[in-house]
Amino acid sequence: MNITALLLRRSAGRALFPVLAALVLGNTLLRSMSWRYEWMWAAYQYNFTVMLLGPLFAGIASWEGYRLSRSHAFLLSHQRTARMLAAAWAALFAWCAAAFVLGLAVVYAIVAAAGTPGLPGGREALTAVPALAFLGVEGALGLVAGWASRSRLAAPLTAIVVFTGSIWLYTSDFAPFVVVGGASGSLIGLQPRIGTQVAQIVCYTLVTLTVLALGSWAATSRRSPHTAAVVALSFLVAGSAVHLAARPPLMLEARTGDVVCTGEAPRICLGRSYTRFGPGLRSRITPYTEALESIGIEPPAQFRQDAVHASDGVVPVDLGDVTSGDDRLLGSVLGAYYDDRCEMRPGSDFQRAFDNSVYWLAEAAGSATYVGSEGVAPAIVRGTPDQKAGAARRAFAELADCRG
Repeated sequence: MNITALLLRRSAGRALFPVLAALVLGNTLLRSMSWRYEWMWAAYQYNFTVMLLGPLFAGIASWEGYRLSRSHAFLLSHQRTARMLAAAWAALFAWCAAAFVLGLAVVYAIVAAAGTPGLPGGREALTAVPALAFLGVEGALGLVAGWASRSRLAAPLTAIVVFTGSIWLYTSDFAPFVVVGGASGSLIGLQPRIGTQVAQIVCYTLVTLTVLALGSWAATSRRSPHTAAVVALSFLVAGSAVHLAARPPLMLEARTGDVVCTGEAPRICLGRSYTRFGPGLRSRITPYTEALESIGIEPPAQFRQDAVHASDGVVPVDLGDVTSGDDRLLGSVLGAYYDDRCEMRPGSDFQRAFDNSVYWLAEAAGSATYVGSEGVAPAIVRGTPDQKAGAARRAFAELADCRG
């Protein structure tokens, strides 16, 4: 029987596969699923699972390395160390990859059940490859740690070290070495950098090969005839690491053609998977635009899901604006009339203009607001329609003056 097939049946990965699967599914199902409307966001966010799955996998691999080390003398005498380490790694990785793919399938099922149109494409599928390659590195490190130490304690210690090291790298300038996914917001108009992903795959693959080769080489007291291969792999790892470190610091880049615009006055531009929310969003925007037009103020010309900051006539809308049944648009609409240079100090002219504008716009559009009537101009609170309109125009003009 093929040695890898034999180890697949006897691997610690098989025995602990339910634990791996439970971790993956729990981390997916017990957290927010705001990604369920986007194939790319869902796939990329899911990859963050490796931050938990990787250390557990490294610990399991370390235990397998310890089990394998009990046949240390036999393997050395028959010169099968490298073959056995490679086969043990392959068996472990197959079980871990199966748990990872199971979780990814659940994520895709959730996205499909949410009514998201289309199917995941090639770019979405590619995002899983760096994550799997990174798991391969952690499995190799764990396996060799258990093999070299020949200690039961290697398993928990390896898991702790891998977890701590991953967190440290994630929060440092070396983040590209461990960041293979994770996004706190919508990825409409964005995608992972393909060059960075390829660099990660190459680097992780070379590191895995080097770690396994070093484990075999060290076990033979460095008398292996493959010393030259170990040295060559080490140089390749160094080169790939330097290349990865030199990549742009941002893991995401712009993606064109990801937004569909419909209608006029205003024009609403949403991600392709969100277009079904367009009519509902327009119906919630209309009271605000009509209120602004009623006092002679030009309403925003566009509401864009891929806009980062408000600009002249353009209002960025976020996931909550698009999909939530609660009206959260008041702040977004008002944000089109001032910018970050406006200082919100209590008692300032800008603060008074802001409160007056919010209060009037909320009342005119029939929506709720957190601004009370105490600090609002009496003309807006109790004035005639003409007085309210005049006071509102002055408030919006003061907002515009602040923006310059």
